Amino acid sequence: MLKILFLVSLALLAAPHIQSVKSSSSGGSDAGVQKPCARLFHPETGEQLELPSLPEKKKQLLGGAAAGNEGAFSFSSFTVMDRCLLSLWVAGSQEWGLESRSFPSGAYLNQLPGAGVSLTSYQCTCDQEKNQVTADYKDFKNRHIAGKNEKGSDKFCSEQIKNRNITVKRRCKRINTFIFANEDDVKAVCRDQGVKIPNKKLYKSKKQFKIVDCKNADQNRRPPKCIYTARNANRLMYIIVACDNNKLPVHFERSEPNPPQFGITGRV
Repeated sequence: MLKILFLVSLALLAAPHIQSVKSSSSGGSDAGVQKPCARLFHPETGEQLELPSLPEKKKQLLGGAAAGNEGAFSFSSFTVMDRCLLSLWVAGSQEWGLESRSFPSGAYLNQLPGAGVSLTSYQCTCDQEKNQVTADYKDFKNRHIAGKNEKGSDKFCSEQIKNRNITVKRRCKRINTFIFANEDDVKAVCRDQGVKIPNKKLYKSKKQFKIVDCKNADQNRRPPKCIYTARNANRLMYIIVACDNNKLPVHFERSEPNPPQFGITGRV
């Protein structure tokens, strides 16, 4: 019953925003009609919640009072429409360790954190929002790309995260990875220098990149006084990133010591 009530509350919260977008669209015979940017699916009832395409982040659109309750968040699967990009912000999840996560077009099963998690806000954009695509890449660049000749250290991590204002909901980010490389080399992973992971919008680099994982050393501190320790400092690793339809990296997934390999199943 709790899940059903929560689903209804989500639909009621989203409806005014969806309606406002529909009523504001213009031009041609499709005036007043807005195709969904993404659909979230309820695993038990089969109900779905459609998200419109909005260039700005909609704060407190989803989630709500049920956050923290067992099974509060019931949508386990979702689909991002063709040529669209969905970004989700969650609260109550140590699983992600991120302020947000972006998903290019495709179907995703069990990709969201489970019970006790509140989806606080979302941003869904399609190809017509060119400025947002650029913003997503700029955010990735700010969070993850450092100079090719720089070196990772405790001091580097603490200073860079402070100078770049990298936080999660105004708190110290748990972990952040920097890639020491030319910008074009990282972009190329989304093009001809990366191998697509089957059934996912992720690409694994064909070559190694020098990286550093910056880990928060003191959970009691708050920005701008965060202190970080360097893990895997200056180690050569293969990086895995999510790419948008313009072949730009928009999310850093992880790094691995092993290169892409193809087996009988075609897994990377």
